[in-house]
Amino acid sequence: MEQVTGRLPESPARRAARIARVGARYGFGFAFGSRFVPRRREDPGAVGARLRLSFEELGPTFAELGRFLSARRDLLPPEVTTELDRIRIAAKPLPFPETRARIEQELGNTLERLFPRFEEIPTRVGAFTQAHRAVLPGERLALVVVSRTGVRRDLLAMRPMADLTRRRLSGRLPLNPTEAVSEFAAHVTHRRDMFFAAQTARRLRELKDLRLRVPEVYRDYSTGRCVTFETPADPAPLEQYREVSEALVRLALAEGIFLADLAPERFAADSLGELWLSDPTEAFVLDPERLRGLAEVLAAVRRGDVDGISRSLPLAGSLVPRDDSILRRELRETLGSLGGPLWREHWLREVRDAGLETARRGGATLHVEVAQMMRSLVEAEGLGGRTEIEAAAEAAEALVTRHRDPIYVAARTARRLAQPDTFTDYPRQLHALLDELKDGEIEVRFRHAGLDELISKVDILANRLVFGLLIAALILGSSMLGIFVEGGAQLLGLSVFGLIGFVFAAILGLRLLFAIIRSGRL
Repeated sequence: MEQVTGRLPESPARRAARIARVGARYGFGFAFGSRFVPRRREDPGAVGARLRLSFEELGPTFAELGRFLSARRDLLPPEVTTELDRIRIAAKPLPFPETRARIEQELGNTLERLFPRFEEIPTRVGAFTQAHRAVLPGERLALVVVSRTGVRRDLLAMRPMADLTRRRLSGRLPLNPTEAVSEFAAHVTHRRDMFFAAQTARRLRELKDLRLRVPEVYRDYSTGRCVTFETPADPAPLEQYREVSEALVRLALAEGIFLADLAPERFAADSLGELWLSDPTEAFVLDPERLRGLAEVLAAVRRGDVDGISRSLPLAGSLVPRDDSILRRELRETLGSLGGPLWREHWLREVRDAGLETARRGGATLHVEVAQMMRSLVEAEGLGGRTEIEAAAEAAEALVTRHRDPIYVAARTARRLAQPDTFTDYPRQLHALLDELKDGEIEVRFRHAGLDELISKVDILANRLVFGLLIAALILGSSMLGIFVEGGAQLLGLSVFGLIGFVFAAILGLRLLFAIIRSGRL
């Protein structure tokens, strides 16, 4: 695939080295082990700006990482997330020969046989996907969305850098870099999964109250990395996004479906004035149980019930500290500052920022998908240019009503009871457990969140101890050779053999010291 462009792709190792160089240039060299790179004076107020500039320089994948982290206002301080939210970088389209080769490889035929006409210039270019207009046999208009190359290389380069940062700055960061990169990698993989995009499009078409028309999927022209949709005959770019914005807010809060990338090129209007979600890729679906928990949180917020909010947050996948007294105090202050009726007086951005800052100060952590959905709601509101608090309030009330409807609860319970795996799997698991107990081969595993930090500290202490013993042996051995060896060649009154041993041991000691310094474990 890469041979089409006539140049060798950058390897993950080279990419990781470039990450370290760019990080050192913006004052983060200490995190990557660049002990010999001049350190900048620490300026906490500029951390967000330096992060933003470094992500923008590293390319679209890292820019998306910055935008992904900007949603974690429950973990990161507002001065950092505000800067990360300002990241703006335009992804360059893939060279057409590379796009051609990728589509032909996925669909198993030449581009000319697949599409009588195919536009080389994409209509939308994103960090992970890009879309091209085409014509299928039978003069059927289509939109072909293909996942971009080079993303996996960036993800592979991120992981060792994140692990190194975690080892060096363990306990000094508000989030775990390794976990953040792992969550981002899963997020990116989901956005590039065209099979799931096709399933989501079919689900959206089944919704009756959606005000956007969702295109059909041409299955014969779709794979896991390439999907083809129908498209309107004469698509026109939208001038007013108010209806689109309201529809997206209602869709997210009513069905748990939201888009990670709200590029305007995804929406169009046909000749009849009907609004189209012409490119429904990169959509997420919130887990039904988390959506139910979110409904309980919204109901508690509407009532002003602080204790109810604290109890409902775990249902939405959030982590709440055992002692939630600080969280409840922060919630009271936030609800008071927002002026009582939360949904009727403020923009969604204001509500989101105040709520996540409250969670951060109170020690609560949101589920990553819930945080990303809240970012999508804010972006949908910005797309329309007006507050969507009324639409959010109505959708939230409908969500709460639906999840508390006895008929819905009974139907959900019946669906669970009707699943045969729920009953057939338990006897098998119990039988396996009894067999392991009978054979004495049961295995118990423990996982401790601070074990990595403890191992790192023990490793540092062991290195210091070994280095100290080596220096002591060097001094004692050389001194004994210099004092007790009287015969043989001498230089400056010292035995030549003792001097050679001293120099050789000193060289080995310096090499060991240099290796320990480079590993950052001294």
